[in-house]
Amino acid sequence: MKEPAPPLNVSPKHRRAAELQSLYWITQAANFAMPVDDIMELIYTQTQRVMPSPSFYIAFADHKEETLSYAFYIEEDQRSYPEEVWPFQQGLTGIIVSKGITIRAKDYLSECQARGVKADGKPGRAWMGVPLLARDQTIGVMVVSAYDSDITFSEEDENFFVTVASYTASAIERRRLHERVEARAHQLDTLNQVGQLLSSSLDIDEVLELVVRHAAQLLSGEAGSLLLLDDDSGDLIFRISSGPSGKKLIGLKVPEGKGIAGTCFAENQTIIVNDTQNDKRWYNYFDQSGEFATHSLIAVPLNARGRSIGVLEVLNHQGKRPFSEEDAELLLSFGSQAAMAIENARLFTMTDQALQARVAELTTLQHIDRQLNATLDYRQVMGLTLSWGLRITGVAIGLIAALREDEDGRQGLQFLAYEGYPDETVGQYTEEVLWPLDKGLIGATVQLGKTLLVQDVTQDPRYAATVAGMQTQLSIPIRRENHVVGIIALESPEAGCFSEEKVELVTRLADHAAIAIDNARLFQELQRANQAKTDFVSFVSHELKQPMTSMKGYTDLLIKEIGGPLNDQQQQFLRVIRSNMQRMDRLVSDLLDISRIEAGRLRLDMQDTQPEDVAIEALNAFEQAIVQKNQSLEVEIEPELPAIHGDRGRLIQVLTNLLSNANKYTPEGGRITVRVGRWEHDGQDHVRWSVQDTGIGMTTEEREKLFTKYFRSDNPIVRNVKGTGLGLAISRSIIEMHGGEVSVTSAPGEGSTFSFAIPVP
Repeated sequence: MKEPAPPLNVSPKHRRAAELQSLYWITQAANFAMPVDDIMELIYTQTQRVMPSPSFYIAFADHKEETLSYAFYIEEDQRSYPEEVWPFQQGLTGIIVSKGITIRAKDYLSECQARGVKADGKPGRAWMGVPLLARDQTIGVMVVSAYDSDITFSEEDENFFVTVASYTASAIERRRLHERVEARAHQLDTLNQVGQLLSSSLDIDEVLELVVRHAAQLLSGEAGSLLLLDDDSGDLIFRISSGPSGKKLIGLKVPEGKGIAGTCFAENQTIIVNDTQNDKRWYNYFDQSGEFATHSLIAVPLNARGRSIGVLEVLNHQGKRPFSEEDAELLLSFGSQAAMAIENARLFTMTDQALQARVAELTTLQHIDRQLNATLDYRQVMGLTLSWGLRITGVAIGLIAALREDEDGRQGLQFLAYEGYPDETVGQYTEEVLWPLDKGLIGATVQLGKTLLVQDVTQDPRYAATVAGMQTQLSIPIRRENHVVGIIALESPEAGCFSEEKVELVTRLADHAAIAIDNARLFQELQRANQAKTDFVSFVSHELKQPMTSMKGYTDLLIKEIGGPLNDQQQQFLRVIRSNMQRMDRLVSDLLDISRIEAGRLRLDMQDTQPEDVAIEALNAFEQAIVQKNQSLEVEIEPELPAIHGDRGRLIQVLTNLLSNANKYTPEGGRITVRVGRWEHDGQDHVRWSVQDTGIGMTTEEREKLFTKYFRSDNPIVRNVKGTGLGLAISRSIIEMHGGEVSVTSAPGEGSTFSFAIPVP
């Protein structure tokens, strides 16, 4: 994974040189705006250059909780990401943090016993830990250890490790401060942008959703809520609430002056609570669902035009830290903009209700049309359709369901989106369990294939109650090519809430939903077919790999006459078998690569790589093939090329594929030219490899299909050469995973030039 540690018997002069070089790179890292993880990676790499470091980690300290947690972890030269958290009282690391001392031990367990502490983790035998000190505080520890009994850490190692730790702490703390400054600048920029966004909308629901969403994002909160004053009762009402149980809060009332929100509103003061469970004002009813636990919150009053209109809350910082006065000031500034935007939207709605309703209708259909053209995620489209249906009709409860068949062929309804229904009653019908067609008005609507508007559901025996107090239900079938494929249903506790105009609008929404469901169904079937093909190719490739390896091995043994002498004809037969086995092995490797690419499982081993090494290794494999066809080879490599960050083996694979094609499709006596050099593209430096040949060339139509999987030209010359049509498709995917690009220029009879470029870090 990393460069090996230097020999233990290295001379003092060479060790000192290695120390100075490592410290130079570490100090450079401290002066550049590198991410903290990159800094720790560099620290480990440079430490390993000087002293043995098979196991190495950096842990950060939480002095409030008195715990340590891993920030960077290497075990036996392999990077991993453990999530362990342990107290200061456990292991030697706690002593290092609390006392700020360095500990070097020949045997970790013996040292723990001698110091009277409990051993932790999977420590090596030889062990050394140093504190990371920044601004007169220990921010963490840096530890190196080894399981090998032949490895010990010397006083010289300790001195070097302590020096590295001081630079490490400085670099990490500097980066942390930089990130905090950047975060504050980002918050202010976001505040400005959101203010502009809010001022551009007069849609009250959109403004409320934007306020809650951006308030939570601004303070990195897990959830947010917005409560508005009900002028009639004087209570605060939850209008928007995010988080796992946010939907259940919408519509709930907070009496005047009660709870934290009521107190914030009544006193018109910001309130910060970082331990809600011990605050008498906290109304625990909001957490009783068990889906969300509120540990801390910050509430600010919303004031517009000289009066208080509501309260904005942000709950639970995602970083588990308490809310600060700085957070309160930021949220208060945001709240003043939000209050004005909310008030403007409310006034607009109140003064021009009829126009707003008409605009909403047109916007709904237009918005759904855009969604249908932009995505095939039918759940997203259905959720949007239902949201607009509820909004325009003025009700708060509804659902959209699709007609499905279970494994036994029985038809039922799968709920794709719902609002206002309790999860425990309808949530089970969203996956495997289907709502029976002989149950409820929605089942009757599907069976009859026509719209049902029931003004008093208590008088209709077909009605299945899921929410108490409902009086009216509208159920409209969703049709596709004269077949019912689903249903949209809306409910209300009010009688006469569905006018003829609203029924017509919901019917039009149902027509649009039908298109989305059908498109999504076709798309899902295509996805399943593609996945089945990918799984099959991957399975077959894996199954072929083992017997092919065995066959190739035994063929090699026979060729070497391990099983007895062979005559010339037998040798020739075996060479033909081995040649075909090699071709099959390449085919299986290509199939495995393409299946991994399609499944997103192809992994790259990224490391600093010299461009000329890639070219030289790929060329070495083709010297014999080029000589056999009497082709001339020219190689042009620019001197002092910068290193690129990439997977050396995969880059060699790509260049080998291009060389193979050039060799195969260039006639005897032809010329192949390989160039490696710098290339600037879109203002960024790249290293580009090019393979130019004097072969058969390609037509424009062939170039357009060139990187399509399994494509092979109809040219007889190409057809006479064995191949899979996968090599270039795999090559392009590999280069694009490196952030690079592949290009080709060619004309019939004039040869081809294939190039790929990788950006320089």
